[in-house]
Amino acid sequence: MKEYNKNAPQSLTGQRGEYQDIGELNHTITKEIRVLRWILQQTIKKQKATAFDSFTHNQDTMFTTRVSMLCSKYNLDIPRKQVQNPNTGAYYNEYWLSDDDIDKVMTILNKE
Repeated sequence: MKEYNKNAPQSLTGQRGEYQDIGELNHTITKEIRVLRWILQQTIKKQKATAFDSFTHNQDTMFTTRVSMLCSKYNLDIPRKQVQNPNTGAYYNEYWLSDDDIDKVMTILNKE
């Protein structure tokens, strides 16, 4: 049985060391890439991405922070627009990819 390094940093999925969710050794993708792929799919379908929809589809509880991290990490400019819910009056953001970013994201996803 394999011994795990209890002091190794732990990922969000509870994996440690070389078995972390890096997309290579355990054939999984990171939530960051999953969310980026989902935003691309929404943009291609001419639909906007929202935090609520991201939670529903990706189980992502920090969507707005993740969008900011994606923008910084991959030098993306993900546009957003604040919209008011007509039923509740609450405001939320809608996100999509610009035409330039679609090409960048396709390249990023092909590398992953």
